[in-house]
Amino acid sequence: MAFISPSSWAVEENRLWLPVKYQGLYLPLKRAAQAAESLDRCTKVLQGTIDREQSKPDHPIFRILCKQDSGLTYNEMVDGLTMETLTTIIPVEVVLTPEELEQQRIAEEKRLTEEREANKKRLFKLCDQALKAEAEFMTGLHWYYEGFIEPESVEDDVALFALDFDATNPDGKPLQYRAYCSADGIAPPKLRIKKRPANTAKD
Repeated sequence: MAFISPSSWAVEENRLWLPVKYQGLYLPLKRAAQAAESLDRCTKVLQGTIDREQSKPDHPIFRILCKQDSGLTYNEMVDGLTMETLTTIIPVEVVLTPEELEQQRIAEEKRLTEEREANKKRLFKLCDQALKAEAEFMTGLHWYYEGFIEPESVEDDVALFALDFDATNPDGKPLQYRAYCSADGIAPPKLRIKKRPANTAKD
């Protein structure tokens, strides 16, 4: 329910008007005007009446014409039963219990973990695509990874992956490589391909 400050009782009653058949709602209309004027947005009530289009026989809705600091006016609709202002919603501070706070913390941790995992997979895909494009014309290719692999490190949203693969030279001699790829998802991935000692591949 809207808070009525003492200054709100300064509403000028001659600014409030009701059709004859609604005269019994005068006091609720006055309270509605006070509820509107208690808002920071409404510096002065210029006029107040019932809104016949939105009202029901047992549930009046009042239309209060307000003046703002800027000099502009607007209509503040007020529920005639609860005296809640409907145009300008008053924020209600929600106090969570310790159990709710813990549930909120767990949910946030889960969201962040899922977000980090999804980002690592996205960056890995970029590195995998970049390496496959770089090695397109190599022969005898053999990859020592299949699907996603964990990065060697993640710092400042930059993931570093170590990707092992083999190839052959034109004479058919086996070659071992390890590609280091760093990616942040913004700039193109950076690749460094180095020779790898034999029998040191990471599966």
